[in-house]
Order: sequence, then C-alpha cells, then structure tokens
Amino acid sequence: MDITKNNFLEQLPSIRETIRNASFFAMDCEFTGLASDRTILPFDTPEEVYLRMLESGSQYIIVQFGLCAFRVEPPAEDKQDEMPHVSYKCYNFYCYPKGRTNVFSCQGESMRFLADNGFDFNKLFREGLSYVNEPDEQRYRADLLDRQATRAANIQVTAEEESMKETAEGSADATLIPVPAESQQLVDDTAAKIEKFLSSDETELIIGNGNAFQRKLVYQMIEQLYQGKVSTSPVVLENNYKGIKVERKRTLEEEQARDAERRTKENEDLEAKIGFSLVLQELSKSRKLIVGHNMLLDLLYVLRQFFKPLPADYQEFKKFTKEYFPYLLDTKYLCTNAEIKVHVNSSVLAHVYDVVSKEPFTIPTVHSELADHQYSVENEKQHEAGYDAYLTGLCFLGLVSRFKTDLTQLTKNTILKHYLNRIFITRLNDVNFINLNGKEPSQNRDHIFFVTFPETWRGSDIVSKFKPFGPVHISWLDSTSAFVSLHNRIAASSVLKTIGYHTGFKVYSFAQYTEMKLQVYTFIFSTFVYCVSVLSPTNSLVRVQTNGLCLGCVRVVLFYSAVVLNEDESVRVVLAPEIQQELDETNHSNRQMVKKKDKKKGKQ
Repeated sequence: MDITKNNFLEQLPSIRETIRNASFFAMDCEFTGLASDRTILPFDTPEEVYLRMLESGSQYIIVQFGLCAFRVEPPAEDKQDEMPHVSYKCYNFYCYPKGRTNVFSCQGESMRFLADNGFDFNKLFREGLSYVNEPDEQRYRADLLDRQATRAANIQVTAEEESMKETAEGSADATLIPVPAESQQLVDDTAAKIEKFLSSDETELIIGNGNAFQRKLVYQMIEQLYQGKVSTSPVVLENNYKGIKVERKRTLEEEQARDAERRTKENEDLEAKIGFSLVLQELSKSRKLIVGHNMLLDLLYVLRQFFKPLPADYQEFKKFTKEYFPYLLDTKYLCTNAEIKVHVNSSVLAHVYDVVSKEPFTIPTVHSELADHQYSVENEKQHEAGYDAYLTGLCFLGLVSRFKTDLTQLTKNTILKHYLNRIFITRLNDVNFINLNGKEPSQNRDHIFFVTFPETWRGSDIVSKFKPFGPVHISWLDSTSAFVSLHNRIAASSVLKTIGYHTGFKVYSFAQYTEMKLQVYTFIFSTFVYCVSVLSPTNSLVRVQTNGLCLGCVRVVLFYSAVVLNEDESVRVVLAPEIQQELDETNHSNRQMVKKKDKKKGKQ
C-alpha cells in the first residue's frame, strides 16, 4: 500500500496496530544518492568505513521507505507437524521534506536508476510525507503547547473582563453621545441588520458604511441594545476602508469548546508535519526484529534523517543504534554462514531468493492481510522499496529454514544470535561487518603486503614476484597499487628480506602501510588547513601547525578515531567538542597575536 500525505493520518492508527501485532519486520529504502564506497579499501577496519561513510552520504536522503510487517501464527496443538501460518502487510512510504530550509542533494546516477525502475517522482514531490528528526519534533511540540496555553489563558481573562464590564453598567446615560438627526437612519438600519443577523444562521455580520464618528455611534448603539448578545471587533475592508465585524457572543464554555476544536486541528496538523517519523518511532518502540539486506546505508540514513545526527565516535554509534533498534539482522551477512554459503554463489537479493525458493531451503506460504495490496514474485517490482522489503522477508524466511528455527522465537535462536546486530560491509576482505553488540575480532595481517608497481604491470607480474612464497590473492587499489595476501602465512616473515628488486616495484608490510597512513594528514577545519606530523611511530602526540603558528599538541587517537579520507587525498576529521573548542580558542589567540604584530609593524 502506498502511503502519502493524502492517506497518512487515515492509515496511521492501522499502521500502528500492524506494528504492535507483527512478529518481525523487513525494510528497504530508496535514496537520492549513495554514500561512495570507492574510498573503502579491502583491509580497512569497520570503524574506518563508518567514519568515511559518515561524511560521504550526509547530503542524500531517503525518498521511499518500504516496511513489510510479518505476523507468524504457530500451528494448532494437534497439527504441530504443519508449517506456521505467516501473513504480511506491506507499506510503501513516500518521504519528502517540507520547508524552505530543507536542502538535499541528488546523485545523477541514482535518480536515473530510480526513473529507469518506474519510480513515481510526481507522487514524491506532490504527495510525499513530511518528516522531522527528534530535536525538531521536540521544538515544534513545545512551541505548540506554549501557544495553546497562552490562548487558553487569554480566553479566561477576556471572560473575566466582560463580567466586570457588565457589573459596572449603570452610569451610562450621562455619558451617551447624542445621535445627530442625519446619522439616526444609519444607526436604525444597522440595528435592523443586527436583528436580522441574530435570527439567521450566519456566523458573522460585516458593517461597512460610515465614517469614524458614525462607527462610534454604532458601537454605542450595540452596547446599549445588544450587550451580552454580540461581540464586536474592528475589521479592514477593501481599499483599506474600516468596518465592524459583529459575531454572536459566546459564553466562556462556548469559547473553550471552540478552542478545544482548534487544538484538535492544530494537533492533527502537527501529526501530519511530524509525518513518517511517527511510524519509525512506533517501530523503534516495538523492540522487535528488523531484517534488511545489505542494510548499512539504510540504517545510517534512517538514523540520521529521522532521529538524530550520527555520532562521530564509533562506539557511541553502536550504542546509539541499539537504543533505537535493539534487534537487527542483515541477510547479506547471514549468507556468510557456512551451511548457507555453499548454496549461495551471489548474495544479490534476487539471486538469494532464487536459491532459497528451492531445496534444501523452504519458504512458508505467506498471505497478504491487505487483499487489495499484495506483492507477488511472479510480478516483480524490483527497486520499489515495499517490494524489496517483501522479498527481503521471504529470503530471510528461506535462509532460517536451514536452522529449523521457531519463527515465533527468532531473537532467542542460538544460531541466529551469532548474526544479530552484525551489519554487513561490502569490499572488506576479512572483518566484513559492524558488530553492534561489541568489538569486532582483531586480525593478524602479517601475511598482507602493500605493493606499488609500474602502471604497465598486470596481475601476472605481481604473481611472479611473489611466486617463491606460494599462491597469493591480489586486491587491486588502482593501476599502480594493490594489497597482496599470502595463502602460506608462514612464508610472510621472509618476504621483505628475499623478494626480488625491480624498478618502480616496492613492497611494504601491512604495519608499515598503517604507519605511512599516519605520517602526514591534511586536516580541514572550516577555512583553515592544518598540517599534522606524527612525532614518532610510538608517540601518541601530534603537533598541529598552520601558517607557521603552533596550535599545541593533542593526542593522535582523538584525531585518528574520526578520520575521513576525501577523494582529493585530504583528510576530514571530526573532533570531540572539547578538543575542537581548545583548537578554536588557541587559533583565535594566535590570530590576535598576529594582528598585534602587524599593528606594531605598521606603527614602525
């Protein structure tokens, strides 16, 4: 079912109920652009990958979110040998930011890809759901509560003032303005109009004739004849003429009832403004299993776009993620299981489905709970987020059939526990996942070498140089560099000592490669460029300089834990707030010192 701004509030109660009743969920997203994975190197750590992706995709947004809620009902006690009954409800949410301040980027290739797959951009732009992140939602709710409280107080004060005014009646005759003969007809006609208005169903009467003095006479007549029956207020008419708006007097109770209706409308408008974020809040509140396929980008975009900015600290990111989604499972990582891997040659979603729809896997029959809104693998809608979420759910059901899993107790399965909260990372050769539950395993990389070589070389040239050390695996970086991994790890210790020399060919151990990465970085802070040099391989301090001015020493770990490589080989660093403040203050002091020196030179 497509969910847009036109049917969102109507469907929201049903969506919430679906989430509460579901056994698990599958999700998928479509984006305006993809965070580049070209800067991910085969032996990067998961932390380095996260920090690079933190920056590279920050300007893109999710424009379509697919959510498929699966409900599992176990077979009856007398039919335990039967498959459980599985049903689903699938939703396709179009998400589009509202307001002038919301700016996002589009990647040409991604937009063309969506268009080629039938994405409805008209529906997105015209009917897309609004959304907000948590800080904005809190601000909007607080502002609305303040306005509503102020209005309620004003209604009470106005009622009290009216009551006091009526009590003070009595000395009026002495202060009445005599009505001139030429204005008497106007006053009488106005009184007749008010009488007619009071006996009609009209909600207001506009009195537009007369000059300022005549309007004063009309106000006086209304106070005399209709006190307690009508209320008046000035109104500006066409061509800037002034008039009087007459409305039936409402009691305090009527004013409060009218305000209650207004509050209901305002609250509905706020719900529409928060929009799709309400669905994700309900999903987070459910604390249930959410399945995705190759879901790292989906996860990063969802957290950043609908909840809070992603933290620069890697360990904080893990806590942050589990706070909102405690049970995640990536089917692409599940495909690395030894029992499954022998059957799955390609972990592309459609290919995985082709495998798990046959023996030795089994997929239970699933039924849509929405008769008018159901998907079928016979009628493919690949790259529609709702369909891909549906297909992800089917693949998950097929994959876990190898483990004889109780579908009503998914998060308690002993085998699946090893795959929960492990998010797959593409392009990595060894530790290819983020472990949200703890630390990733450390790897011995003594058998891995970084090599540079002439651009004319081919793989066979590299293999021949390493031939004395046995079979190798080459991970190309570009046309002049690569990683070479030895299958025979015992031979690693002799490589640097005995490998043959060739012009333009250099070999470095992985430790040397890591050290080289640390030697010189360019850090970009706003408009300043800081050149950082490591004092020694074992020293944890770096000296930061700009334009010859020392900015003091900070621990390299505070930088390196937040390094983001850019395509121009510069490095962007996200600092801890206290370190950034310290650098800013030091930089400001140094600039002030330079200004003083310049002034002295000027005086001389």
